[in-house]
Amino acid sequence: MRIQALQISSSAMLAEAAERMAVLGTDILAVVEDRRIIGVVAQRDLEPQALPDDVDPGITPVRSVMAFGATCCSLEDDLGKAIEIIKTSHALRVIVLDSQGMAVGALSAEDLDSKAANRSHTRPLMEGEDHESPRD
Repeated sequence: MRIQALQISSSAMLAEAAERMAVLGTDILAVVEDRRIIGVVAQRDLEPQALPDDVDPGITPVRSVMAFGATCCSLEDDLGKAIEIIKTSHALRVIVLDSQGMAVGALSAEDLDSKAANRSHTRPLMEGEDHESPRD
């Protein structure tokens, strides 16, 4: 399985974020500024009913609707550590980072519970999966 970078620049337009989510098959992207993750944008943030009437997704930057801050773990972290991170932070999701700090996945509490039921808590989260470096 190939893992693609699940992130977008804070200066990208909302329409681009929606398109990237559709292409990647995800409903959340890490938001990057100066090569650092500064928050997240979710599909629900981009829905027309969530946006004010005067917002044009083609010219409105992601930073205007994103949630600042993100809970992250490493691709090399084991399942137990990821579960601990999500529980202690009370986050709904944890962004998974590769060794260069690029977002390569997002896991919800349900995802982690499902993984915990099916495998050892001491194996890396995405053991054996390839990933690409991002373009942002």
